[in-house]
Amino acid sequence: MDKDKIKIIATIGPATDSQKEIEKMLQEGASIFRLNLSHASSSYVLKVMKILNKAKAKLRKEAVLFLDLPGPKIRTGVLSGGKLGVKAGKIYSFGPRGDISVSAKIVNSINLKEKILLSDGKIELKPLKRSGVNLLVKALNSATLLSRQSVNASGLVYEAKYPTQKDVAGIKFGIRHGIRTFALSFVSNKEDVLRARKAAGKDSVLISKIERKEAVDNFEDIAKASDIVMIARGDLGLNMDIARVPAIQKKLILSANRLSKPVIVATQMLESMTTEIMPTRAEVDDVFTAISEGTDAVMLSEETAIGQHPALAVKMLRHIISLSKITPSTMNYPAIDERDALIDSAVSLIKKTKINDAVVLTKSGRSAFRLARFHLGVRIFAISDSDAVLNALEFGRNIIPVRIKKLGSYPAEPIKRIMSENKLRRLILISGLETSSRSTESIRIIE
Repeated sequence: MDKDKIKIIATIGPATDSQKEIEKMLQEGASIFRLNLSHASSSYVLKVMKILNKAKAKLRKEAVLFLDLPGPKIRTGVLSGGKLGVKAGKIYSFGPRGDISVSAKIVNSINLKEKILLSDGKIELKPLKRSGVNLLVKALNSATLLSRQSVNASGLVYEAKYPTQKDVAGIKFGIRHGIRTFALSFVSNKEDVLRARKAAGKDSVLISKIERKEAVDNFEDIAKASDIVMIARGDLGLNMDIARVPAIQKKLILSANRLSKPVIVATQMLESMTTEIMPTRAEVDDVFTAISEGTDAVMLSEETAIGQHPALAVKMLRHIISLSKITPSTMNYPAIDERDALIDSAVSLIKKTKINDAVVLTKSGRSAFRLARFHLGVRIFAISDSDAVLNALEFGRNIIPVRIKKLGSYPAEPIKRIMSENKLRRLILISGLETSSRSTESIRIIE
């Protein structure tokens, strides 16, 4: 494993829904895969699951698949032929019977004095006037519009109920087919997460996407109720002043680290590689910045879903990660309980002994995430007997999840296997386990 390993998430789409392409991405370093239910049908999800399982078995690699739920996002309808070439200066009808299909509710709520943004801001439309059930709009730039793309405009009102009926259906479908990791789109507060948790059950892994001003304002409460947080910069930059996004990203990463919650930075990481074989210098700097600020994972969207060079984009991301110089965190994280104090002691021991590997026995994942936030460059082998915890651990910086049938005080066989397979002479063993009768916090050096 690369030193200071940041996890790579790849979105699967038409460009990568074959076993050959998934194998390439696995080999290049992707360990987490995303399917966007705004675009993927149930049959498509099942197809991808089957292909991914075959690829994992063939390459003997572990990988997590999660479903990105639609949330109350407002989208265009399905286009004839799947796309529309929008030309700057041309007039289009926008509405239930328009060239660009949207509901009457959307048309009626739009402020005619404000621009309409489509496809995460790639297309700008100027409203001209109402024409029956439609709006007449003028395209301010040229671009290709695909089906089911986002709509952002002043005055739009999101669906009040959270999670939506489609979200609940997606959760139930995933659980029925063995997927228990879900990304929640457009959460506003912790109550949204708690309601989604009720629908998904306690053994699920919930990723809260921060893409609205309300979510930024309520970030700490949302993060505490979630397993993982994602800074979804695409919609965040549309729903807030885009010039504020870099500062918000830095603030939220620091906050997530302090709360020991894995954090993902997403959207437009290497967007130019959707068509080009090399990223821009600005994109490379962007990835480096996210890593140095403390992100646990970085995500590719269009680059792998519809891009021309998906495996190359994953490879480039891994290359940037491997050359990024990471310094240990100097943040002072106050210990709030015994397990925090235990991790503080382990951090001190690691720094003094220069041991590069740690084994953490964890029921909930908390101890492993707390150790990872110090960015020490040590490999963290996190042993757990919970499928949900193991899935969440896959998102943590430098964390290698290790499955065990039953977690006890000293799992001799897994430790022996870890040392043998990785040719380790010594490691630090950290136990943060709790039982109904006693806790077993301890640190020891294994040689």
